[in-house]
Amino acid sequence: MSQNLNWNLNDLYLGFDDKYQSDLEKLDKLMNDKIKLLSTENMDKVLFIESKLKLEEEIIKLAMTLHSYASLNLSTDVTNSEAMTYLSKVSRILLKSTKEDVKFTRFLTSVDLDELSEKSSIIKQYLFILKEEQTNGKYLLSEEEEVLYAKLQELSSRSWSQLQNIATANLETEVNGQKVTFSDLRNLAYSDDPNIRKEAYKKELEIYESVDDFVALALSNIKREVNIVNELRGYKNALEKTLLQSRMKEETLNAMIEAMKSYRIHFERYLKAKAKYLGHEKGLPWYDLFAPVGKLTKTYTFDEAKSLILDAFGSYSDELRSFAKKAFDNNWIDVLPKKGKRGGAFCSNQPQIGQSRFLLNFTGSLDNVFTLAHELGHGYHGEQIVSNPPLHWDYPMPLAETASIFCETIMKEYLLSIYTNDDEKLSILELTVQSDTQVIIDILSRFLFESKVFEEADRPISKNEMKQWMLDAQKEAYLEGLDHEQLHPYMWLVKGHYYSAGLNFYNFPYAFGLLFGKGLYANYLKNKEAFLEKYNTLLKMTTYKNAEEVAKYMDIDITKKDFWIDSLEMVKKDIDLLVNLFEKK
Repeated sequence: MSQNLNWNLNDLYLGFDDKYQSDLEKLDKLMNDKIKLLSTENMDKVLFIESKLKLEEEIIKLAMTLHSYASLNLSTDVTNSEAMTYLSKVSRILLKSTKEDVKFTRFLTSVDLDELSEKSSIIKQYLFILKEEQTNGKYLLSEEEEVLYAKLQELSSRSWSQLQNIATANLETEVNGQKVTFSDLRNLAYSDDPNIRKEAYKKELEIYESVDDFVALALSNIKREVNIVNELRGYKNALEKTLLQSRMKEETLNAMIEAMKSYRIHFERYLKAKAKYLGHEKGLPWYDLFAPVGKLTKTYTFDEAKSLILDAFGSYSDELRSFAKKAFDNNWIDVLPKKGKRGGAFCSNQPQIGQSRFLLNFTGSLDNVFTLAHELGHGYHGEQIVSNPPLHWDYPMPLAETASIFCETIMKEYLLSIYTNDDEKLSILELTVQSDTQVIIDILSRFLFESKVFEEADRPISKNEMKQWMLDAQKEAYLEGLDHEQLHPYMWLVKGHYYSAGLNFYNFPYAFGLLFGKGLYANYLKNKEAFLEKYNTLLKMTTYKNAEEVAKYMDIDITKKDFWIDSLEMVKKDIDLLVNLFEKK
């Protein structure tokens, strides 16, 4: 029997009701208590830090529930004004202590945390994040400036981000005589009808013309804001700040990017082989990037997808399968696309209630099944950190993709084990390599594009410049694998990741996650029993260790290009198999 295809948020709240209002007042009181504490003069240093940490634990549990309920409601209806209002209220309450938070961070720069940690178990427990805050202290503005910026962000970058969200979510057009939403239109790229794929691509570019002027203004102003504030804070650039947030060294990023660039020729070979298979002469046109091939062109009901995933996850471990079953049985997933629902897919971990929520735009393609496996991987990651203390519930972007990519790999290997003839293998390998191409080559193009925008963001940037830079980035990343007359100049408009002032370069972490996840899977194959014993611990560690330390726990050195090359070799093996299958046809 099929489950409810809308998620159930009742374990958060039943609505913006009396309980929600009461918790909102409680959060406000906790913030006032925090302000009072941080304004106290001459308190014992150990007691001062301990009291702050204990208050923060209470605040994060309550704020996460309040914020998530509003945010999750808004994600399924971007015009929900009530959810929008409460999201703003929660944000304003959390901003109340900005001035005092700045003072506390400055205070941390004046103490010996190692010495204090010997006198306090809670300081020792949170030593990593306290030292991280200590480092961030040198990039702070004055208390008054931090307060002003925090308040103005809601009217500047956050509003520009909301504009992009609303502009895209409410887009509609007609394809093949039928009205389709923005999410539906994007999903038509996976249609098994080549004419529909091509028409959807053309319609997609057409409808962006109706919003490109003001969405370009939104992106331009967000990046200009980031550059101005980063300069005032003393960062070299946006990338330096992102690497600090990512808990990752620049030498690690450089090693990975260089490895990715050196393997572009293999992805180019795959794209040309697929183009030839589909009857194209000049490289693959953008609208056929996601064209299904082989004999696995069936669409899946959600129940079928659920069954497939449970079997695949069960082939790895009973624990992973049990987690996925719990998500299905308890209606943690919002499944279908609809007007006003944001595009794409995401997982929202809710460790304060020991759960997660998953948003999909499921239309039944095999790719959608992989997406579901990916998001459930995020949820499994969330399941592992539930036992961490509250201030160790947050992990940086690169490590955030570890479990999701790992679960995608489990899915691929399982499908290859149950589908054995060449036509079936062609479908699975093509979908896998297609996904890898997005996460390595398209991510490279996005990284190149965003780097260019930041270089130029000391002035307004026009939509035409953005379109050209996106085309340039796609040519550099995809080489001759794509038809240069059939690219996608509007990829900057459709990807919400560009529209956050607080999370810049939300691209390379996906490549990191893919290659790190594949490297981990290779370790799993070498010694499954030993790997299973360490893997859950690794996921817990992602919240209180940097990327290099997490990798070292598995005897991996990610600062060296060799590791990334070894991971890319795993992708190349799939490309070699796939190209051979294409050439047989």
